[in-house]
Amino acid sequence: MKQFVQRGALTESMWWIMWVTWLSFLVQQAADVERFSGTVALVGLRCLPLALFIWFAVRDNLRLLIWHEVALLFYFISAVEAAFAYQADVLSIVGLGLVTGQFTVCMLYIRYRGREVRAATT
Repeated sequence: MKQFVQRGALTESMWWIMWVTWLSFLVQQAADVERFSGTVALVGLRCLPLALFIWFAVRDNLRLLIWHEVALLFYFISAVEAAFAYQADVLSIVGLGLVTGQFTVCMLYIRYRGREVRAATT
């Protein structure tokens, strides 16, 4: 079984920011579907890749978090498309900011957490 390595102050704060941006982005995605009178099933389909993040972050598996980053790229493309399609739409612009923030914080967490884990194992 893999031994858990204690997080440093920097990675601990990034971990919490990841959770806040993830939750905010999840709410934004649900609101975006609801805005166009979408069904609950459509909300579930749109939020399913984001819901997988819970398992990745709880297990602190950096490889799976990298796959979460790849999924976020598809959300980024969708957010850019929505920002240009619906001009002056605050919800689309907020979604673009949230996906960019989530991607950046998650990327930095992977980088610094990987360094902590490597340093603890050597």
